[in-house]
Amino acid sequence: MKTPSPLETRRGRITTFTLLYLSEGIPFGFSAIALVTYLRQQGVGLAEIGFYSAWLYGPWSLKWAWAPLIDLIRPARFGPRRFWIAFAHIGMILTMALLLVFDPSKNFQLLTIVMVIHNVFSATQDVAIDALAVDVLEEEERGVANGFMFGGQVLGQTIGGSGALYVTSAFGFEWSYAVVLGSLALILFFVTFRIREAPTLAQTAPPRGRILRESAARLKIFGRDLFDGFLRSGKGPRLGLLFALLPSGAVALGLALGTTLQVDLGMSDRQIADLTLFSTVLGAVGCVLGGWISDRLGHKKMLMVFYAVTVLPTLWLARQFTGDGMAGVTLGEFWFATIAYAFCSGLLNGTYLAIFMGLTSVRVAATQFTGYMALGNAAYAYSSVWQGRIAASQGYAAVLVIDSLIVLVPVLIAPFLTPSTRGHAPPAEA
Repeated sequence: MKTPSPLETRRGRITTFTLLYLSEGIPFGFSAIALVTYLRQQGVGLAEIGFYSAWLYGPWSLKWAWAPLIDLIRPARFGPRRFWIAFAHIGMILTMALLLVFDPSKNFQLLTIVMVIHNVFSATQDVAIDALAVDVLEEEERGVANGFMFGGQVLGQTIGGSGALYVTSAFGFEWSYAVVLGSLALILFFVTFRIREAPTLAQTAPPRGRILRESAARLKIFGRDLFDGFLRSGKGPRLGLLFALLPSGAVALGLALGTTLQVDLGMSDRQIADLTLFSTVLGAVGCVLGGWISDRLGHKKMLMVFYAVTVLPTLWLARQFTGDGMAGVTLGEFWFATIAYAFCSGLLNGTYLAIFMGLTSVRVAATQFTGYMALGNAAYAYSSVWQGRIAASQGYAAVLVIDSLIVLVPVLIAPFLTPSTRGHAPPAEA
């Protein structure tokens, strides 16, 4: 007798998506926190780290290019979304294992190539997870579910970031890979492989001899629906394209710059791990609380408020600098700014996803939602590049001030993000 699918109940759905987002956060936390810490400690420059960090987000900003495969290739036997989630999950494990065979600080180019491939798999998994979420989450649970999903991702970043640094401080950096690979393997076997989708979500393969004709027909309808989803579903989805390309609040303290600040302040691996742990826990609490508040007070209204609050700790920290490097900033002040920012950013994250789900048409859920998220990751990528260069030439304070001023633009656009007029339209038939 088969066990019930976890997707059949509200609790099961929220738990499943939280753990799937956990699997996204673990390797990203490792590569963006633990690995960046290691690179900076080994003397790698700010501009180079900014370049590396941009490539962490690069595949995520281009995932729209292969997202149609997840809408068009939907194997019924294994599960239309589970197939892609499991395929990408295994690819993430294999590419992360490649880092065991060389020293990242001495093979910077090879490191970047491996992490690009890894993040292609990770971004593919994210597309499939989000598409499954759009398929199965009820309207009234999206805010809370997205809060828990982002909370899971942040918790995963804690495991991959703080957990790896704790292991590094005790046993050496090489042993930190065990944290990432072991965690990913557990989630693969106990979460991903247990997903079972409703039969109505699957599409059986066309009969032999009709594969090309059926594929062409589906692609034609898909292209039409995608165009309609972005450009003929009201002004909200159209403005969403611009909105997604802008930074999601003040972002500097949440990117590689936040980690290099800790290294340049003279913090040890354990101190960085402690701070990452505290800020991640508060960020996860903020994700859940922000989703809960936005479900009750309105997603769009709270989005603007949460965007604004990310600026407060960023500008406050900028005012503490009095000279070159980290002059003027104490360890206590940096702790306060970092954990305050993590909480404020957490409030924003759950609401941010809920907004884009409202802009998305269910006909092309994987690709349209992915398109918005890809543009958001492009914002992280170009932000990492300019922040690394400005920090190297003008100092950290200048980066924090510029980062805060940019927030004015998305806040002005947010009131016009009306939901998609095709958000609940039934899928077109071939």
